[in-house]
Order: sequence, then C-alpha cells, then structure tokens
Amino acid sequence: MARYLPVLDTKLMIGVGAAFLFHTGAIQDSPGWVKCVGLQWLHRLLQEPSRLWRRYLLNNPLFIISALLQICGLKHYTIEPGA
Repeated sequence: MARYLPVLDTKLMIGVGAAFLFHTGAIQDSPGWVKCVGLQWLHRLLQEPSRLWRRYLLNNPLFIISALLQICGLKHYTIEPGA
C-alpha cells in the first residue's frame, strides 16, 4: 500500500489482511477453537508457509523487540514528515 499510495488518486487506503481471501474462499479460515487459543497465525502459516514464514518467524519477533526497547526507553525512533 505504501508503494502504491503516491501512484493512486487517493488519500486513504485500508488494509484488510486475509479477510478478503477468507470471504472469497481462496483460503480456509481457522476453526473457532484455534482462534480462541490465539493460534490463528499458526493455521495461516501452515496454509501458506512459503509466503508467510519470513513474516511470522523473522519480522514479528524483530517488531516485538523494537517495541519493547521503545517502551523501556532504550531506543528512540523518529517519524519523518510525509512518511
């Protein structure tokens, strides 16, 4: 979305994640019990491992570490205007 925002004539874009794929039947939604125990991410990973493994196993832990460092005041981030 960030890549296409400057190209499209719009001010707002909303990501829906896998919701569109669930509604169209392209991928199967997790069973209720999987959602209740917080393992929907694992169900998705098992359905699309080649596409999602990097996001779930590398990017997410790095995000959590960065967020914790910021919360603890050990790391500061700046937001560039217009970014």
